[in-house]
Amino acid sequence: MKLYQNSLRLKLVIFLLCAIIIPISFSIILTYNYTKEAVREDYIQDNTTLIYQGSTNILNYLNRINQTSLLLYQDFNNEQSLYKIFENGGIQFAEEQEIYRSLQMMSNSLQEVKQIHLYMNKEDISFRFAYNLLRNSPGPSFKPEFEESSHEYIESTHLSHSYGIAKFPFETKHQVITIHREILNQPSDLILGTLSIDVQMNMIAEISEMLYTSGDEQLYLLNQDGSIIYSSEMNQMEEHTSLWIDDILNQPTLAGNFEYLDDNFDGIHIYQTLSTPFAEWTLVKRVPYEQLYKNARQLTLINSLVVAIFLIIAVIATLYISFHFTSPIKQLIRYINKIESGQLNAELDTNRTDEIGILSRRFHQMMQRLNQLINKEYRLEIANKTNQLKALQAQVNPHFMNNALQSIGTLALQNNEKKIYSLISSLGKMMRYQMKTNETLVPLSSEIDYVKSYLDLQAQRFDEKLQFHVDMEEETKRIDVPRMILQPIVENCFKHGFVKQNNVGEIRISTKLLGNQLEISVEDNGIGMEPQQLETIQGLLNRLHTWDEGIETNNIGLINVISRLRLYFSKNTQITLEARQPQGLKVTLAVPLDEGDNP
Repeated sequence: MKLYQNSLRLKLVIFLLCAIIIPISFSIILTYNYTKEAVREDYIQDNTTLIYQGSTNILNYLNRINQTSLLLYQDFNNEQSLYKIFENGGIQFAEEQEIYRSLQMMSNSLQEVKQIHLYMNKEDISFRFAYNLLRNSPGPSFKPEFEESSHEYIESTHLSHSYGIAKFPFETKHQVITIHREILNQPSDLILGTLSIDVQMNMIAEISEMLYTSGDEQLYLLNQDGSIIYSSEMNQMEEHTSLWIDDILNQPTLAGNFEYLDDNFDGIHIYQTLSTPFAEWTLVKRVPYEQLYKNARQLTLINSLVVAIFLIIAVIATLYISFHFTSPIKQLIRYINKIESGQLNAELDTNRTDEIGILSRRFHQMMQRLNQLINKEYRLEIANKTNQLKALQAQVNPHFMNNALQSIGTLALQNNEKKIYSLISSLGKMMRYQMKTNETLVPLSSEIDYVKSYLDLQAQRFDEKLQFHVDMEEETKRIDVPRMILQPIVENCFKHGFVKQNNVGEIRISTKLLGNQLEISVEDNGIGMEPQQLETIQGLLNRLHTWDEGIETNNIGLINVISRLRLYFSKNTQITLEARQPQGLKVTLAVPLDEGDNP
């Protein structure tokens, strides 16, 4: 434990290893799980669509087989047709030729037809058509087993046979499905005979082979009784096939997927049911998890190998950095400790030419320049800002002026000049307000009184052609604000608003509290501003955060006001200029009280 606490190198190695191994391992696990789920969902979705398309193709093919078996009813109004032969009986040479021609046409209508068997009840004779030859045998040589109320069905996959009629010398056996149909005396249900058509599995196998990947996936086509019509594993049938087949046949939906796990198979079953009046088959695709997640495992393995390689590189790099750079870093730390103790002129000796050496020299140069800036630029900047603020708050020394005004006011009263005394009193109030330089914050009511005194003097200057109104809510009187925030705004009314104006000037000042926001507005009916000028000044005030170099002198009053308000209250304090109708200008100060130090 003590070695760990004192060894920077060991800490660095352990930290870097943890910083690399933990997040990357976590990332690999998340990536693997996410990839597995994504692969599973995409695979199920794609293969559900594929199985549906395959089942549609097989269903269409079954309908073709069914249509082939229905050709027997073709041209049933013709007395020479095969149907009429079933109905009327009487097998002669001509009828036998018609039977041959009709069965040949049925065989040629579907390429996969292996052979056709006919039995006529009325003549009690069986016919077998195969290899383009026709043979017959007395009696029912073969009897299909129809279910009750069913007149047709498809027999599951089996080896072809001779239907009890003599074999052909060159006959070979094939895997076939057989459609069996009872021939009815339409429109009654009287049975005239039976028809059986053997169809080879070529087309079904061709459709099925497009639905799975040989060796990786399994595909089965099942009958409603669980018999296997087609299997991708025909030559390697599983011993426990019936177990999962029962699960498939007992599914509540006609299509879907589910997980299946046993000793022989772990994976997903995707199934689709094909329903026809004469058959109900189920197409099943079995996908082992081993194959399903093969790509995800390969990706995880590649990521793990990459991580292992980078981990080895990281360990080597960590050890190299620890041993090679610890010494100059410690030297730099000693130099920084000297700086912290106040030795700004301390020297740093280093002969290294690498990045650490450059860093040390640049740091030493930076400290020397910083020391110079502290003594010159920074202190000079503070002095300039202080002088700017003092120049705005007190441009003349008011002490002498206040004493002189008291003497003049006394003399005015002695001579019964009350108007002169009133004006001098207003000026005196202004001077006393300015003399209180130790008070940075004053109640808003004091600031309003100061502005009133200023307006009293301005009213005398404008020969009583000036009216002013103050509307101040009681809740706002005790709110502390920086001194001299209203006088610069009111002064602008006289400097810019009432120039060359003959009508009576009007100034309206109002204060109100909106929630936790103090709102102060100053309105005049002067000449106002051009829209472009108004937009320019408003943009300047919106961009301002603190005192900026290069500010135009014409705007320094508003800039001083907004800067001090944002300093004392909040950077969200806003000053808004807007045109007043029918003429004039309105200046609004919006000061959030809850974000600053003011109660």
